[in-house]
Amino acid sequence: MVTKALLPKVLRNISQYKPKIAAPKGKGSTTKLDLEKAKIVKSGSTYYSVFDETGLPIKDFKSEKAARDFLRKDPLADSYKVGKTGTQPPAEDTGALFFASRDAIIQAPQEKMGANQWLSYLKSRNIKSSEMRDTSLGNFLVNAGNKSFTKGDLVKEFDEIAPKFDVIALGTPGPESILTSLYKNVRKIDPETKDPRVGGLVAYLQNSLPSVTQDGKLVQENLDKIVTNVNKYMERTFGIKGAMEQGLDFSANVPFAIREPLSALSSAVGSRGINLTKKDYALRPAHAGQQTLPGGDNYREFMFKYKPGKLRQNEPTYDYAHSFNLAKPQRENAFVHARVSDRTDEFGRRILFVEEIQSDMHQPIQRAIRESKAAGKKLGDREGYARREDLPLPPDLAANKQQLDLINLKIENLLATNPRSPALKKLGEERGKIRQMLQESKDAAGNIGGSIPEGPFQNSQEYMEFVAKYLVRIAKDGKYDGVAFSNPKIKNRSLSPGGRDYNGNIGAYGPILNKALSNASKKTGANLLNTVIRTPEGEIFGGVKMLNLKGNNKAEEIISGGISAFQEGGVVHGRR
Repeated sequence: MVTKALLPKVLRNISQYKPKIAAPKGKGSTTKLDLEKAKIVKSGSTYYSVFDETGLPIKDFKSEKAARDFLRKDPLADSYKVGKTGTQPPAEDTGALFFASRDAIIQAPQEKMGANQWLSYLKSRNIKSSEMRDTSLGNFLVNAGNKSFTKGDLVKEFDEIAPKFDVIALGTPGPESILTSLYKNVRKIDPETKDPRVGGLVAYLQNSLPSVTQDGKLVQENLDKIVTNVNKYMERTFGIKGAMEQGLDFSANVPFAIREPLSALSSAVGSRGINLTKKDYALRPAHAGQQTLPGGDNYREFMFKYKPGKLRQNEPTYDYAHSFNLAKPQRENAFVHARVSDRTDEFGRRILFVEEIQSDMHQPIQRAIRESKAAGKKLGDREGYARREDLPLPPDLAANKQQLDLINLKIENLLATNPRSPALKKLGEERGKIRQMLQESKDAAGNIGGSIPEGPFQNSQEYMEFVAKYLVRIAKDGKYDGVAFSNPKIKNRSLSPGGRDYNGNIGAYGPILNKALSNASKKTGANLLNTVIRTPEGEIFGGVKMLNLKGNNKAEEIISGGISAFQEGGVVHGRR
């Protein structure tokens, strides 16, 4: 049977905040436990445990009801699971990326700090400014003034203000499309004109591949037979055992004309390069064959979107320019997309090949910013992003905000100690006046800015790195040998030199992408290599950048543990 991979979530939480438990006071009991007499689990009885997000038991109960009652009272219940003692709850998809800032808060050496202290601490942990910007954490702490936060309080605030990410995949599930593409390619080859070693395999595939489907459905028995015969052929002809399962080493003396169909066949049977399941795809691809390099198979599209946190929920929403045949709510606040296919490089590696990374949200605005800067002009009020709602207040309004916080504190104290105090009325009137001033200022400022919200990962390098990290996780789960990316030569093969798109591709898929991949390599442990791609027509493209996973156990370990969403952030719990 074909093994399938699941589409991973975009974000995960590395850890949850757990308050420190104070050490017990006093001498304690002198009674010794007789382990021989103690019966923790009675015969015929079932006991239950509450497990944390890592699968470790944190508390045992005599009944499932008692365990679930515990969860209902615990503020971290959403991250805990109930299971039978001695068992572990089924593992859930943990997501590909994480916010280093959130985990840094949990790891802080102090339990409570002022807002400015938190800012200084996060800077000392190398949390990137763009992460502080995109999560709203930086602006939140600046606006907090002199207010102090415990770890638990700040994590709770973070989870409410930080954006939530989602990914929508479009593709055609199942091995049938890969096998159909393989058959079309081998049909173009005349076995008689090739090296007899190549011609023998090509002729066999030409004759046998039509049998793997009947009425459009896969005939697994026939596919398994082909795999067995191909393995035998590779062992007899080249002395290579288990070629379908293990792949081919670079040093193996095997022609590319054999490496390519062997790699595609391996992908179809799920041994290398696993397809996603039907439930992972929202629709069929919308742009297959458009501006893609000939020769790939298993074409897919990924759209990434975000949901703003509580501080930015009243900002405009964005209707992504590429619709991908999705309904408007599905593409709301999408900020970047990627188009990918499966390919075999010149060395026989099965790769996830990125045809395109593009942001309809950011590219026009970022281009306008660059052009205005180059011309020595200021960007017009309506040409940039819509005004953010979480921006730090001007000094005069910030003072009012601090006064408002002080009044609220006084009111809370009086309500708790002297709810009939005559001072409450006056404090309430003062609070109302300050609130009105702040709202009027906010309304006035809200009229400035464009109609597109300032989504995350604004510039090309940021969103290219973000996409690369996520696709590396896809490749790891799918048992690909790596992820390769289009370069300027590939992107410009059908464009005339000198045009805006032509020049744009030189920059975007040249130095900008290279920098993004260099950062992604450092974070994931995947080696950044150059490879070579060949089309069925014989075009050869060298200098293709590739994040290599083949034989890299360390990279697979890092990727499985989660990857920091931004460039910096330090090492967290052994992760990057």
